[in-house]
Amino acid sequence: MYVAGLRIAESDIWFHLRNAQYLLTQHAFIHADLYTFTSAGTPLVNHEWLSEIPYLLAYRQWGLRGLVAVYTALLFAIYASVFWRCLGRCRNALIAALTTLLAVALGTYSFGPRMMHFGWACMVVLLLILDRFERTGRGLWLLPPLLAVWINLHGSWVFGLVVLGTAIACGLGQRQWGNVVAHSWAPAELKKLAGISAACIAALFANPYGYKLVVYPFDLLLRQGSNMDNVVEWQSVDFHTGFGKLALFVVIALLATAWFSKKRWTLRDVVLTVFALSAALLHVRFLFFAGMIVAPVMAAHFATAEADEPRPGRLLVNAAFLACGIVLAIAAFPKRSALEASVNTQFPNDALRWVRERQISGRIFHDYDFGGYIEWHAPELKTFADGRTDIFVHNGVFDDYLTATHRQRPFEILDKYDIAYVLVARTKPIAYILDHSAAWRVIYADQVAKLYERAAGQSQRSRAPGDGER
Repeated sequence: MYVAGLRIAESDIWFHLRNAQYLLTQHAFIHADLYTFTSAGTPLVNHEWLSEIPYLLAYRQWGLRGLVAVYTALLFAIYASVFWRCLGRCRNALIAALTTLLAVALGTYSFGPRMMHFGWACMVVLLLILDRFERTGRGLWLLPPLLAVWINLHGSWVFGLVVLGTAIACGLGQRQWGNVVAHSWAPAELKKLAGISAACIAALFANPYGYKLVVYPFDLLLRQGSNMDNVVEWQSVDFHTGFGKLALFVVIALLATAWFSKKRWTLRDVVLTVFALSAALLHVRFLFFAGMIVAPVMAAHFATAEADEPRPGRLLVNAAFLACGIVLAIAAFPKRSALEASVNTQFPNDALRWVRERQISGRIFHDYDFGGYIEWHAPELKTFADGRTDIFVHNGVFDDYLTATHRQRPFEILDKYDIAYVLVARTKPIAYILDHSAAWRVIYADQVAKLYERAAGQSQRSRAPGDGER
């Protein structure tokens, strides 16, 4: 709960709240940009619309504490499921707990009020369904309705199809390669899997955007190079960071496990582990997914020869520990004042209040992470851009933003969009440039941000340090 409080300052949550508010008040889905002056009317797909609703309802009832409650409940559900799968693979509560903690450590990179957690919750449900089908041959009918809900929650449904396809492909024949074995599906099971897979694909079209929502993840992969190259969570793991070192530890631990473990590896485990780690190392946001996949695999190979027995005394001790954990979690739930303080150190709350009090209405260029916050807290203001990166990549606005903020041609971009005000964090390079420009003056400043206004009678093209030649 303490970590949850620290990660409340998520920049995208604000425009998600605005989207959900529009849906519940206008009773219509958003099909075009309504918030910015750079992309007004641009067609868009709100691919996480269903995930946004619980956050808005919780925020209306409990404010910032409601946001924390939603995503911590999701995290508890996800990691309880991971623990259950680990326990099923090793039959040892201590090993299951330790491997689950490793999954939690990997996932902390993506903690916060994120729509992706609804998608990963669907992932663990899919994994549990496949585990049950492998044991009993039943429960597969749940997959099509799961995919129908999943595609409206988050784009990670694609990973769900990869996991399902891997489970099918790895059971097409009985084979063995050294210590790796593939168990064949029975003909009746394979027939069920094929039929259910076709139903899952059909279920994907049960959404308000039709085929556009189905192809959205592929648009992200193939047509949003600027997004993938510049947004930190889409970049590769940096092994100089704590998360990079943790990922390296997991890779080494898996290699050591493969070398020393006498237990056989199933082909499905090998393929999914390689896929999950590859995705995580290429895009750091998928460390969460890697933890969910890797933890049960490691638990299975760390298991001791003797499984835990459910003795009455041990059950009482476990129940006592669980009760204490619940009490501590409730006691550690962050206070509203602490959450507000965390948000106010990340976003320009005071600056925005100052803008609204003076009824400033000119076009504002701002930090990318400020966009959603402005849209939620000052909906009368039109923003430059926000975290819905796809629409701004497609129309070139995102590249213009990068050009301005990376000290390349800031004045040219400010002229291009007829910008009257600039609201940025004090530490951004563009703040230094504007501080040394006769064409701009500071009209508000605090510990979080500075607000600049174009000086009357001055040209925006006045040269300043960092404004390169064309």
